[in-house]
Amino acid sequence: MEGLALALLVVVVTLLNPGDVSAGGLAIRRSIAVIPHDIYPGYSIKKFEGGQQLMNYRLLETGFSEFFTVLEDGLVMTTSDLSPLVNRPVNLVVLEETPNSTATHTLQLYVLDRRDMLSFHKELYEDGEVSENSAAGTRVEGIPRLDVTGGGVGGLPVRYAIVAGNEDDAFALQENDDGDNETLGITAKTGLNGVHLITARPLDRETTPSYTLTVQASDGRGIDKAFTKVKVTVIDENDNSPVFSKHVYRFTLGEAKNSIEDNVTASNVWKRFAAVGTVSATDADGDRVAYRLAVPSNLVVIVPQTGDLLMAGEPPNALGEDVEYEITVEAHDLRTPSRTSEVPAQVWLQFNSLVQDDDHLQHMDRDPPQAHRISKRRVTRAVRPTKKIEFTEADGETEGRVVFQLEKETERETFKIRDENPWVTVEPNGAVRVKKKWDYEELGPEKTIDFWVSITNAGLGTGGNGDVDGEEGQRRS
Repeated sequence: MEGLALALLVVVVTLLNPGDVSAGGLAIRRSIAVIPHDIYPGYSIKKFEGGQQLMNYRLLETGFSEFFTVLEDGLVMTTSDLSPLVNRPVNLVVLEETPNSTATHTLQLYVLDRRDMLSFHKELYEDGEVSENSAAGTRVEGIPRLDVTGGGVGGLPVRYAIVAGNEDDAFALQENDDGDNETLGITAKTGLNGVHLITARPLDRETTPSYTLTVQASDGRGIDKAFTKVKVTVIDENDNSPVFSKHVYRFTLGEAKNSIEDNVTASNVWKRFAAVGTVSATDADGDRVAYRLAVPSNLVVIVPQTGDLLMAGEPPNALGEDVEYEITVEAHDLRTPSRTSEVPAQVWLQFNSLVQDDDHLQHMDRDPPQAHRISKRRVTRAVRPTKKIEFTEADGETEGRVVFQLEKETERETFKIRDENPWVTVEPNGAVRVKKKWDYEELGPEKTIDFWVSITNAGLGTGGNGDVDGEEGQRRS
C-alpha cells in the first residue's frame, strides 16, 4: 500500500471550459481539483500564471482560510491538516487584480480519504506484446486486467478510456472476459471489474513497432481520475519476402560494341572467378538476405551472402562468338521458416566476342588465375534458358526410355549432347533417353543430372551463326 500511496501524491486538476463568465464586471474562472486528505502543509494545489507583471492575488474568505492560502505569485497551497475536510465540498475564491482589470478564480476542491481515491495498481505496464497481423480483438499478452481501487467522488460505475498514444485507433478496451467483441473501437467503458487491452485492427510492425498508451479511469461524475501507461511491443512476423532492386539485370563481359548503360558492366579481360556483376534485394522485415541460382549453372556461381556473380567455368564463346546467357536468381531471408522472393531476378550476361589466347584452358586452372585478352569476331551464338524438369527415380528405371523431349524453335534444328553423360543420351530429334538406370544413391548431393546440349540449325550451316548451346536438363528425385 505504501507504493500505492506514493503513486497518488500528484493532485489531479481538471480545468473546466475556460470561457469567461461575466458577473458584475468580473471575469470568473472555475477549476476543480481532487486531493488526498493526508497531504502535508505547504502542498501546492494550483498556480495561476498571470500574463502581466503587476498582479496581486488574494484569497477571499469562504470559511476555509485556516486550511489554505495564496501567495503573491498566484500559488495556492495548504497550510494545515485537511482531515476535517474529508468528503466536504470546499470552495475557494481567489481574486486576481491588475491595474486595469479584476478577475475571480473559483476553485472547487474535493478532499478524499486516500483509500477512496481512484488508483491503478501500477503506474506503468511495460511488458505488453502482440504479434503483427493478429486479428482485431486479440488480447495483448503481458498486460493484466486494468482496474482501479477506490470509488472516487462520484462513485461507480468507473469509466475507462485510452486517452493518449492510440495511433490510428489501433487498440480498444474490452470489458467482458468471454471475448465479446462488441466493445471493439470503443475506448470508454463502464467496467466494474476493469478492462482488457485488445487490438482494434491488425497491426504492422514495419509501420509502428511499439505503442505507449495512456489509460484513464474516472468516477461516475468524471471528477476523480487516475492514469496509467501501457507499453506494447509489436512482435515481428516474417510477412515480407525479399524484393530485388531491379527485375532485370544486364552485365557485359568483353569489348563493348556501343555505349554501356548504367546497369551494364564491361571488361575486356576475364579470368576464372572474376566478378561479373552483383544483384541486390532488401527485406522489409529487416532480415538478412541470401542469394541462390534458381537452377545451378556451370558458367557462373553466386556468393550467397553478397549477391556477387562470379565466373566459374569457361565462357560459352570459346570460338569467339557473341553470346547472351540468361540465369535466374532468387533471394531468401535467413529466418525459419524462410520466405523467398516472389519475383526472381532475371540476369542477362552478354559475352561480346571473347577469344582467349591459345592456352586459355590451361591458364584456367593456374593459381592465381590468369587474365586473358579479348579479341572480336563477327559471329553470334546464344544460350537458351536452362530447363529444369523434376522426375522420380522410377522414371529412369528402363534403359532406352524417352523421359522428355527438347523443344525445337525451327524444324531444321538438330540436337547433340555436348559432353558424355552416364545417365542420359540425346537424339538428333531432341529425345532424351535413359542411358543407364538411374540410382538415387549414386547421384551427387544435389541429386540432379546436368548436361549441355548443342543445337544446330541445318538451314544456316553447321558452325555458323546457327550454332546455339542450349537446354541444360536436370532430373531431381
